[in-house]
Amino acid sequence: MKPLLPSRKYIVSFFSLFVAIAVLLTVVPAAYAEGEGPLTPIPGLGRLPNATLTRMHKQEISWYMDQDALFKKANTLAANFSDLITAEAKAGKDVTILQAGLDTFNAEVAASREIHAVAAKAIFTAIGFNNAGEVRDRLVAGQSILDGRESLKDSHFRLVKAMADLRKSFSKWRHYRVGDPHIPYYPYK
Repeated sequence: MKPLLPSRKYIVSFFSLFVAIAVLLTVVPAAYAEGEGPLTPIPGLGRLPNATLTRMHKQEISWYMDQDALFKKANTLAANFSDLITAEAKAGKDVTILQAGLDTFNAEVAASREIHAVAAKAIFTAIGFNNAGEVRDRLVAGQSILDGRESLKDSHFRLVKAMADLRKSFSKWRHYRVGDPHIPYYPYK
């Protein structure tokens, strides 16, 4: 009697089943490569890998430093504007528009600096990051990134608005000083 062997049809189907299981076992661990289990979603950011959170944190630090350099330029601008006011006042010109513009500028820059300090707390305390800048706690790291971004954005908006208002007051003063019949153009109203 002949020994009964499974037919080729069954052998091929079992082989394809084993190949499918092998593929699943190699693909699934790649989804969990970031740590234990699946990535936890961060409210407002989604399921970002830790490397992306680290990169975003470094970009915020860079943005903070760039904004800090803008504040130094704003101080220089305020000093130059103050020198202009002093020179025009000595010449007997009316500088009330310039002085009002400078006062508004200084107030807006001071408010922007306070918001900038809040951003510094969110970025540099780095509760969710370790000393090397690597992610320690995903949720806290994501929240500090979101808080820092919002503060930097608000500070940037106020600083740009302050510079636009200073430009507008200078244009208005120049218009009245020269006696130009044309209405000055104000891009930001």
